[in-house]
Amino acid sequence: MTTNFRNEYGEVRVSDGVIADIASQSAMSSYGIVGLAFRNATEGILTLLKMDNLSKGVRIETTGTGIIIHLDVVLEYGVRIAVVTQNIIDTVKYNVETLTGLKVRHINVYVQGIRI
Repeated sequence: MTTNFRNEYGEVRVSDGVIADIASQSAMSSYGIVGLAFRNATEGILTLLKMDNLSKGVRIETTGTGIIIHLDVVLEYGVRIAVVTQNIIDTVKYNVETLTGLKVRHINVYVQGIRI
């Protein structure tokens, strides 16, 4: 899927994969996050993703008024979940909007686990 927008020079198409890469790298730079997670739909098994597959922990929805980003994360034990998730939201929103020029409507962070 791609997100399209027009400017004075023409049409710009941004792939959902690019948005997912930006969002995953931005989330990983936040304090208190161990990694992004991927839940196998058929078996229900949670997998902590390695650096080369981080975008599997991100889902992108494109709407008429902007994009919605869903992040499945695993956090470090002992951190304040509300503070860490708010930092992730702020960082991802800023980086996606700055780098792509797209409007981010919502960012949903799903804490899938805690690791020591």
